[in-house]
Amino acid sequence: MGFLKELGQFAGEVTGKVLGGTVRVAGELTGSPFIKEIGNGVEKATINTGKTVGQLASGTYDMASGVIRKDNTTLDAGLADIGGAVSNTAKGVVVSAQYVYNGGKDVVVGMKDEDMERVKLGAKNLIAAAAVTTLAVGLVEVVDGVESMESAESVELIENPNTDDVTFH
Repeated sequence: MGFLKELGQFAGEVTGKVLGGTVRVAGELTGSPFIKEIGNGVEKATINTGKTVGQLASGTYDMASGVIRKDNTTLDAGLADIGGAVSNTAKGVVVSAQYVYNGGKDVVVGMKDEDMERVKLGAKNLIAAAAVTTLAVGLVEVVDGVESMESAESVELIENPNTDDVTFH
């Protein structure tokens, strides 16, 4: 289902540009190239998340459609999309872990060697990784939270006729 991939990518691009652009504007206003870099990272991470979600949705749809219609070609295409989404996610986790490892290593080695420039660089990289992850992943959680609240508001509560009034002594 190609339109789901395109929709995911479009949503990721729009969200990434809005969120990353907002952070970049803050960097511009404060005169901080570091904050601008974080904005660029947030934009890239959010676009990638949109692509991955679209790919996963498309794969899930194609897989279900292939199973229902007993169409092995569609089923295989769905499985390939799901595999691609999982692979992209795993690669992103590995790259993030390497970035955090290298930043942490710079902090530790810099402290050991009393090289404050290396400590600052390592700390800067750790802060950037944390900020990008928090903003990009936090956005997904906020969207999920809004959807959860909307579905919770639509729940209708009914009285349980199997309850008794009990008075404690």
